[in-house]
Amino acid sequence: MAGNDTLSQDEIDKILNSLSDSSEEGGGEDIVAASLEEKKVREYNFRRPVKFSREQQRTIQLIHENFARELSTYLSGRTRTFVEVRYASIDQITFSEFQQSLTTPTYMAIFSTDMLSGSAILQIGLDIGYVMIDKLLGGPGVAFEQLRTPTDIEMSILRKESAVMLRSLAKSWSIITDFDIMLDKVETNPQFVQIAPPNEMTILITMAITVRDVQGFINICFPSSTLEPISNKLSTRMWTQSFKKSEKQKETLKKLLMLSELQLSATLGNASLELRDLMNLKLGDVIRLNSFYEDPIDLNVQGMPVYKTKIGKNKGYYAVKVEEENKDLLEKLLIQQSLKNEEVFEEDKPPVEGGEE
Repeated sequence: MAGNDTLSQDEIDKILNSLSDSSEEGGGEDIVAASLEEKKVREYNFRRPVKFSREQQRTIQLIHENFARELSTYLSGRTRTFVEVRYASIDQITFSEFQQSLTTPTYMAIFSTDMLSGSAILQIGLDIGYVMIDKLLGGPGVAFEQLRTPTDIEMSILRKESAVMLRSLAKSWSIITDFDIMLDKVETNPQFVQIAPPNEMTILITMAITVRDVQGFINICFPSSTLEPISNKLSTRMWTQSFKKSEKQKETLKKLLMLSELQLSATLGNASLELRDLMNLKLGDVIRLNSFYEDPIDLNVQGMPVYKTKIGKNKGYYAVKVEEENKDLLEKLLIQQSLKNEEVFEEDKPPVEGGEE
């Protein structure tokens, strides 16, 4: 270094070289590691804002899983064949995207409620709609190869069935809030339905339906503005709290359930007779049943075959020995009895003084 404390060019080059050497030995690793560390950035599309959180979507999914089960039971009884309806997916898309995803013609039921603002849509594909109509009118339920616009009679049938479906939908939503659903109008062309602005976000619930060998889809579309009044209730935390009962209530219901009287009946077998044979029966006649003496017989609880039993004697009395249990039927029976007892419990509760609970 010179006497005037000024570095020469050679000295400056030596210092820079030493710094570069030290960075290559150890310090450079930190720089490389820092550059490889990428920040976790989540993209946000202002044109497609997310209106419902994952927890809210989970609650909506649970509601429509219950609705799918209700629909399976109803349609199986109406069409007199096995109908399976199951929850498929839930998506958040714009209303214009929902319209563009539908084919023409289709069946769309526009409905509204007394609690929610705006309207919503129940859409049924005509591929499955014509099969349902065919079954309801006594046909085999054959799918159409080419879809066409429904006739007035077919629209009337679909309108009646969709009105019943909407009542089941209101029942499924009753765990969140009670409301009545009104069927406003039906439409076959998606472009003629404008219940929300094209860029408004909607919640779309899709359910897969199978009638015999024909598969299709049922869609329910709620605009975000329609569900906004109850958005604070769409959480599993609020849901579970609303059904929380005190320990005293639980103990009372348990006692009521344990004291319930249930009817038991053992069915030895069944037989079909013509009326003239029944009128000619006399003492000593033998009626052949549809079971053998070695076969297990049904032990019915409240008319439901819950147990399989063997017949015998105990202390001089005819008796049955339980050998098999239908756990699903037993659970269903206990739930029904519990709900029945709970209704009795609610009716017997004393009124709250002061008009407040």
